[in-house]
Amino acid sequence: MCIALVHTHLKLRTMTITWKKLALAFFTACTIAACNKDEAPSPSTPENGNAILASTRWTTTVVRDSAGNDVTAANMGFVGLADYLPDGNYIFYNMDGTPRGDEGYYFITPKNDKRILVSRTRNYTRVVDVVKLTRELFTYRVVNGAGARVDVEHKPIKK
Repeated sequence: MCIALVHTHLKLRTMTITWKKLALAFFTACTIAACNKDEAPSPSTPENGNAILASTRWTTTVVRDSAGNDVTAANMGFVGLADYLPDGNYIFYNMDGTPRGDEGYYFITPKNDKRILVSRTRNYTRVVDVVKLTRELFTYRVVNGAGARVDVEHKPIKK
């Protein structure tokens, strides 16, 4: 009887070790698969928005309402020239190139979906939705003074 119990105990112990080894192998395989999946490059990783803005001077081309109508004349406070500098500072100018008196810090969120301004000279912070940001076009959405959402479109120009 003692021999039978020892034999059964050894058999169970061997099975336990085997299951542990199988479980360990399974979890190791899953971990490796998950790590490999995370290391795969994302096909839609956007270019750095801060670098795009700092690559040129931007000029406002049009302001549109939610129906796509040109409402630039009623939104001149958003119209002008903008220099976004590589060091994270910005300077806004009137269309004739004279300083607007609005300077501060800016950054684009990692997903290029928000632009944040912190004005040193006019004491405000503004977060806007980025509608489109490429080296050829920068459009953001903002609520104007009348409470309407407008899209402000900019194109690059040489300084």
